[in-house]
Amino acid sequence: MSRTAVLEVISPSGESRRYDLTGTQYTIGRAVADHRPDIVLGPDPQGWISRLHCILDYEHGRWWVTDHARNGTLIERDDTPGGPRPVSGRQMLHHQDRLLIIGDMADGDVPLHWQLVYIDADERTLPARQWYTTTTPARLDLPAPRARLRYDWVASRAYRVDQSGAETLIEGLRPKGHQLLRFMVGRGRSQSSDEVACDHAELITALWGPREDWPVGRTYDNSDVAAVVYAVRKCVEPEPGNPVVLETVPTLGYRLHIWHAPPR
Repeated sequence: MSRTAVLEVISPSGESRRYDLTGTQYTIGRAVADHRPDIVLGPDPQGWISRLHCILDYEHGRWWVTDHARNGTLIERDDTPGGPRPVSGRQMLHHQDRLLIIGDMADGDVPLHWQLVYIDADERTLPARQWYTTTTPARLDLPAPRARLRYDWVASRAYRVDQSGAETLIEGLRPKGHQLLRFMVGRGRSQSSDEVACDHAELITALWGPREDWPVGRTYDNSDVAAVVYAVRKCVEPEPGNPVVLETVPTLGYRLHIWHAPPR
């Protein structure tokens, strides 16, 4: 891993701070009573910033960004016409890429952004940059996922799809397993992404509803989600002890690799 990668965070008012990217994953968002991301953006009195706004992770020798925000994350590059564009799926970062996150409004309708500038001295001599997402692994010589999951919403059936495109019907899923997969696949559809990561809090709400709806005296936590994931993996994974369809994202939650049927 390059030890020269830095994220410079510039607030809407111009204050700047820098983070050395020496780990393998960083959560970015708004701090609340029971959650503090690795990189906190705030204050946020108007609620523009999500608790988990986006994630930076290091894989295959490169840094990537995945958007998880209700108000979205933009990415901007100097050498790409058209200006900023929404982060779509999981996109690779290049030296001097800027992530833009709205933090306030001026005069009622002028957005003021947090700027997160990715700096990597090792990339300064690379050729011209292009847009890469997880939908273009071959161009980066990245290994394609060994298996993905297709979910039929009408028939409530799940299928494992291998690299050749062959499908295997998944049997034995219990209701909570279906709820987990339906939620994660739905998130992937809304982001037009072939993979989606969800944190524990999202999955707890998806499976058992908001806290106020829980039975009196009953609570749900990460271990309850892990039990549902364990049961799902026994059904969907080629090797449950080595998951490739529903992966663990350390300290965050789980990532699902999705296969979307092509339009007819």
